[in-house]
Order: sequence, then C-alpha cells, then structure tokens
Amino acid sequence: MTRRAFSVAVYPRFEGRILMIRHRRLGIWLPPGGEMLPDETPLEAAARELREETGLVGRFPVVSDVDGTPPGFIGYEEHPAGSKGIHLNFVFVADVDTDEVHPNDEFEEWRWVTHFDDVGGPPNVAQLGRIALTARARG
Repeated sequence: MTRRAFSVAVYPRFEGRILMIRHRRLGIWLPPGGEMLPDETPLEAAARELREETGLVGRFPVVSDVDGTPPGFIGYEEHPAGSKGIHLNFVFVADVDTDEVHPNDEFEEWRWVTHFDDVGGPPNVAQLGRIALTARARG
C-alpha cells in the first residue's frame, strides 16, 4: 500500500508579492510547507512550517464564505512525493509584515514574485499562487 502523508503549503504575501523558495532537495520553486505533525491541524501546521522555514509569522485571512473553513485555506491537492508516498496537501495564503526571510536548511534561494509565468515546477504551484495573489479577506 502506498504511504499517505498529510502536508501543507503556505503562500506568504507581502505588498502584492508571494514568496517562493527553491527547494534544495527537489531543485524546484515551491511555496514553504511540509508534513503535518500528529495531532496538528492543517492551519497549525501551516503557521509552524512558515515560521520554521522562513522565520515569518503569518496572519491567515478568512477567504471563504463556507462555515468551518480554516482561515487562509485556498485549496487542496494531492501529489506523489517519491519515497514519502502521496502527499495530501492543504494549501493556505498568509499575510506577513516583512519580506525579510531567515531560511532554514531546506533552501538557500528565494524570491518574491508578482506573477507565476516563469516559476516552473508542477502546474498547480502557479495555479494556487495566482489564487493566493488575488484572495481577498471576507467580512
């Protein structure tokens, strides 16, 4: 049976730009994120992963009118993750107060982008990035 792991991705926003990191092991541009810990909600994992990977503290805006939807939640996707099996990935947008990144050991290259025309990688990275750029807080 294929291993399944719950994971999160976070698109941090600052002044109309989204942070993308070049993942060291995978060699592609992705938003920050990673696997959820046991007993952690997707939103808790998103806040933790953002802080651990980048040093940024996110504010997760309510972007859905659907009752019970976590703040910042913009999508869900599944993707193969090599020996880690299948990642069941919850995707969030978070507003941050600075563009000063303090990278952990998972990446050493990053950029703030205003579009996703040349990001490369899986198509859903750009698709979700566009949603993150335009997601507006409700209420």
